[in-house]
Amino acid sequence: MKLSVIIVSWNVKNDLLNCLRSIEENRPNYNFEIIVVDNTSTDGTVDLLRKDFSNVQLLANTENRGFSAANNQAIEIAKGEYVLLLNPDTIVQPHSLDNLVRILDENPTVGACGPRLTDTDGTTCPSVGYVPTFRALLYGKTFFRSVGIFRGHYKKLTAHRFNYDSQTDVEQLSGAALLVRRSVMREIGLMDDNFFMYYEDVDLCLRIRKAGWRIVYVPEAVIVHVGGRSSGQVSHRKNIMLYKSLFIYFRKHRGQPATALFRLLFKLAVIIRHILNMILATAVFVISILLFDRRKRLKTQAKIKDSMNFLARHSWEFMFKT
Repeated sequence: MKLSVIIVSWNVKNDLLNCLRSIEENRPNYNFEIIVVDNTSTDGTVDLLRKDFSNVQLLANTENRGFSAANNQAIEIAKGEYVLLLNPDTIVQPHSLDNLVRILDENPTVGACGPRLTDTDGTTCPSVGYVPTFRALLYGKTFFRSVGIFRGHYKKLTAHRFNYDSQTDVEQLSGAALLVRRSVMREIGLMDDNFFMYYEDVDLCLRIRKAGWRIVYVPEAVIVHVGGRSSGQVSHRKNIMLYKSLFIYFRKHRGQPATALFRLLFKLAVIIRHILNMILATAVFVISILLFDRRKRLKTQAKIKDSMNFLARHSWEFMFKT
């Protein structure tokens, strides 16, 4: 068998339905299978699949095992030469699967490739990334950005404006749609299930390249990414989950001592960012009232509420449980 399409689902029944229909409507010209791993959805996903999609191989978990572990379940039983890790909130476009498979067929040094991801309106979404660094994250996520510390490093890392119209080798691709040789997964190991959600694709791409394989972005393959439905269901904890995975990633690839220092500095800098946001936004809020600027008042009010919510409800978990 040429291709195994693997989809991990959690309470996104309608999106999953649209995804499966798009695969059926745009079938590749190869033998393929679809494996869906459901992480204990409560929206009727399992019943729907059993009733209307008998051609789909279903693995119904009794607990939410997270994205990496669920993908690994399917990879272990997949029969395809290539494995497509596909989010349920995606819509496959005509010839996309064939175009991805062709890249691996014609380029034996390529270990993985990914498509152009677009919004529902056709706008290209950022899907190509770079290996994260301590200084870039401190600038991008904390109050260091406000004072300009590490700006040069951050800009150097992100200055290159990626051309999403050209096929090219890249450091990292989004895990929303990533085609990987199954032989590569056997060589480097499966996805790291220490990552419950987030950064598992960054880790996987880094390991693929460290093993000597190329990763290629393929603009001719287009997949619509509705985006963030599963993680959006727990948006109040999204950043907590992201930061936890970030620290796991750095411990794995940068070592415990360096990561421990970064982790402490990063956490303090995030807390300071929220405190400064509250102070500055409150000042702007007062001025907006005096100037009868309703738009500015509502905007700053939302910023104040966001930082207050983080500090009051999530700062303890962020500081001591990530």
